Amino acid sequence: MKRFLTAASLGLFCMAAPFAFAQDKHTHAAHSHGVGSLELSVQGGKVSGSFEIPMESLLGHEHLPRTEAQKKAMANLQSGLASADYFMALPAAAQCKQISLKASSSMFEGKKSEHSDLDIDVAFECAQPAALTELRIALFAKHPRLKSLKVDMVGPKGQKSLSLTAKDPVLRF
Repeated sequence: MKRFLTAASLGLFCMAAPFAFAQDKHTHAAHSHGVGSLELSVQGGKVSGSFEIPMESLLGHEHLPRTEAQKKAMANLQSGLASADYFMALPAAAQCKQISLKASSSMFEGKKSEHSDLDIDVAFECAQPAALTELRIALFAKHPRLKSLKVDMVGPKGQKSLSLTAKDPVLRF
């Protein structure tokens, strides 16, 4: 009986091990220079988004800043990220108010990483939701290394996925 329990336990362990040690696939998508992602929700007067963008696309490198120029570029990026206007714009007629903004990167924390990303979570409340017709991505003009942004969106007309580029940086709802 003892052998049976040991064999059964071993069998269960072997079956469960791949699941127990599997990596969480929802933490970060594949890292590709020049390509970022945005998950966006537009529901009534609430707009929320989560960006993930390789730091190389914003700074030209993914290592901690070494030169004065690199340090200045990162400081400029960090100060710009204090307001959502730095990376996106909603129609003025929608009268949107930024209610939260969090921008983080291992580089901001002084941590070395082989592949550093910028993660941004932002939310707005808009007084005139009927005027929410589009979102303009301002990052393309400021950071030419960023070539495209893959967008997954839930909005007034349902779900859609598309890519925005510097040539067409406007997401129409």
